Amino acid sequence: MYKIAIGKEHRLMLKDFYQRLYQQKLRFLQEIEEMIEQLKKEISPLKDPRLLSFYKRKKCEFSKNYLKYKLRLRYADIQKREMKAHRKYEKYLSKTSHACVRELFLDHKYYIRENLQEMNSSGVMKFPVA
Repeated sequence: MYKIAIGKEHRLMLKDFYQRLYQQKLRFLQEIEEMIEQLKKEISPLKDPRLLSFYKRKKCEFSKNYLKYKLRLRYADIQKREMKAHRKYEKYLSKTSHACVRELFLDHKYYIRENLQEMNSSGVMKFPVA
């Protein structure tokens, strides 16, 4: 989704921001996959099925209609989604005791907080994505 938005965006500031979000997403997915493999080898201390389902998630296939819907999102919608992710990591951190998982959550929560600070300081909140 970010890759398509990068191609359609003409403003360099937003294009660069979407590029960084895309790279961050790829890095995080790679870290999650590595952590899932590590947790499969160990006994997970998590008893909550909702938290365990976070590790067992499946990759969804993107359809043309889904991408069209997502590309209509405004910058403010992206900020709202980042805030929701920030709250989600706060909740997961409070319930997780596994050190490697906590490290991963804290690392990604830091990236999300940086994104939110940049969004608040950029001043382009009302512009459409593409």
